[in-house]
Amino acid sequence: MSSRGLVLNEYVSKVAYQAVAKAGESTLLPIFDQQNGEPEGVLVASSLERIVVCGREQAVLSLTDIKTVQRTMTRVQARRAVLYVPAEMMIPGPVMLLATLSKIDVVRMAPASANPS
Repeated sequence: MSSRGLVLNEYVSKVAYQAVAKAGESTLLPIFDQQNGEPEGVLVASSLERIVVCGREQAVLSLTDIKTVQRTMTRVQARRAVLYVPAEMMIPGPVMLLATLSKIDVVRMAPASANPS
């Protein structure tokens, strides 16, 4: 996995932990791919709702990526998902439409600035 993938996974975990802190009595459960055992994201579960939080790092978001998130949502019985992607990622119209209809919020991450001052 590239260093950028590690940063994206760290950011997704941080956001999920913040969501748990705001929701009160929520639990945070890691989600692993059933075929290869790699992490897919995090499930934020409260008494009211279950949300999948995950990220993608390739150059273009595809229909396959959305279908993968849909399958994950179905498997963990989540009602909706949040998908974090790099700000420069290309997202075709049909992919964004399928994500919206599937209750998957696509959030573009701003690149980290090299000079924080």
